Amino acid sequence: MGNFILFIDRLINLYLYYVVLACFLSLVPNINPNYPLFNYIFKFAGFYIVKPIYGIILSPMIIMISLVLLSMGLRKIYIKYFLKKSNSTIVFLSKDEFEKKLKEDLLNKSKKENEDKNGN
Repeated sequence: MGNFILFIDRLINLYLYYVVLACFLSLVPNINPNYPLFNYIFKFAGFYIVKPIYGIILSPMIIMISLVLLSMGLRKIYIKYFLKKSNSTIVFLSKDEFEKKLKEDLLNKSKKENEDKNGN
């Protein structure tokens, strides 16, 4: 369920970007909003939900605010119920320590592979 919530959140973010790009597209001076392609773009971005007031189109702003609030709510639900509580730590290593740790990890990995080959 947690992955589904993240998926829906990402879809909402993609749609939010679509609405923002449609808003920028509406600022281009020579675009005819009655042309079928632009008409569909503006319809799916929600430009015609509320009628313009004194020439100002408020629908995209309403949609963006509601999408952001929905996204915030989904993230809070995900964090509260589905995010695993882990003790995340940040480790600072010097270059020498990092190289030593890397060699140890590679050595352990090769030992494990040899044991697997010998075991089978």
